[in-house]
Amino acid sequence: MHYYARNTAGFNLVELMIVVAIIGILSSFAIPAYTDYSQRARAGTLMLSLQPWQTAINLCWQMEGSLSPCSSFGQRGIPAATAPLPQGIVSLQTGTAPGSIRATFEVRDRSGEFLTVELQPAVTATQLQWAVLCSDFISEFDSQMRIPHCVGAS
Repeated sequence: MHYYARNTAGFNLVELMIVVAIIGILSSFAIPAYTDYSQRARAGTLMLSLQPWQTAINLCWQMEGSLSPCSSFGQRGIPAATAPLPQGIVSLQTGTAPGSIRATFEVRDRSGEFLTVELQPAVTATQLQWAVLCSDFISEFDSQMRIPHCVGAS
């Protein structure tokens, strides 16, 4: 009588199903975290695309001595906000304060709406300090904001 030794080098069906279930559970946590991470990274990149307007407003303020004349795009060295806008920016206009910039990004906030950001300059003795206001701002300790250094709601 011959006894055949059973080859135990592979996986059986139950072991494979357990591994698939574990991968499914882990991915249910990883996919939302990755989506949030990618939205934050995209918002950060879009913030960088606003720097030409910030720089131009800084220069205008230095030349004019006041922010009031620096409140219109396309004048006094400030680039016009005409099409095509940088990729990912839906709209760009002047903000609510003199010299401020208001932009709407193709980044979704928690409610699913496009993220709106306003950059407001504040005059100090020798320079402009830029405050960032965001449409998804709740509190400065909120970890769910797309742009982590927002100081208020836009």
